Amino acid sequence: MNYFYDDYIVELSKKFSARLEDIKADYNFELGDEFEIAICEILRKFLPTKYGICRGFVVDSNGEKAGDDIIIYDQLDFPTIRTNKKDDYSRKENIPIEAVYAYIEAKHTLNLESFEKSVSQIGKVKRLCQTRKKTDLYQTDNSVGDYIDRGNILEHQPKYRNPLLTIILSRYSSNIENKKAENEAEVQDFLKHFHRLFPSDDSSPELIISGKDNILAVGYLNKTGESVGTLFYPDNGFQIGYESLIKKDLAFGIFLCHLMASLNWIRLGNMPWVDILNQGRKN
Repeated sequence: MNYFYDDYIVELSKKFSARLEDIKADYNFELGDEFEIAICEILRKFLPTKYGICRGFVVDSNGEKAGDDIIIYDQLDFPTIRTNKKDDYSRKENIPIEAVYAYIEAKHTLNLESFEKSVSQIGKVKRLCQTRKKTDLYQTDNSVGDYIDRGNILEHQPKYRNPLLTIILSRYSSNIENKKAENEAEVQDFLKHFHRLFPSDDSSPELIISGKDNILAVGYLNKTGESVGTLFYPDNGFQIGYESLIKKDLAFGIFLCHLMASLNWIRLGNMPWVDILNQGRKN
């Protein structure tokens, strides 16, 4: 099969896998921090420079934090307070919820323990970020205007423009016996069996990439009973579920394309710089 733009998604998957192999010489991927750092380095090569990449926590104005893995944020409007070298991902950052585009739980091997931890972390990050002010569908200036619930103008997209994207990304997976999976069918069984751990609300992840072949993606059944995949957890009132897919050697490319499509949709709100300034002046 030929894919768009001269097999673009195929080449993405190949380059992602090849880059992992290159980096493996420098890191022991059995250690979680080192795998996270490797994924940060790969994403930095792929994403446009306006998207910042770091490891750390999302934080609200009251100082409440959540997370611990990879954050993609708006580095044009929010420069982090880095004391280390650029593109050194060993130090963890605190990123305001208003500046966050996406949160990724990166696991070298997805097993029951890491799966449960990832689902829990994502739920906490989502619930915290959902307290930020929503950006209206027709808002062109993030400093002017308020969110109005207009319903789903596009059935498959959210009612607002600054949802949070959450992903679980792993290089390998276990099977339902919690041993390293030997083939993609075992990984599918693992994903189908354990995705019941997801909370039955919008604090669940949008996408799970379990190795180079396996995907679990959120979607819904429309009024005709057709399964529709979505970028974000649906808020359109239809029946929500997850589709389990085997895409031989394509999962990493699908991850990158899903990420870029989601970033392209998101229009973040305003960083409250004036509030930060006024508080600094008064206290």
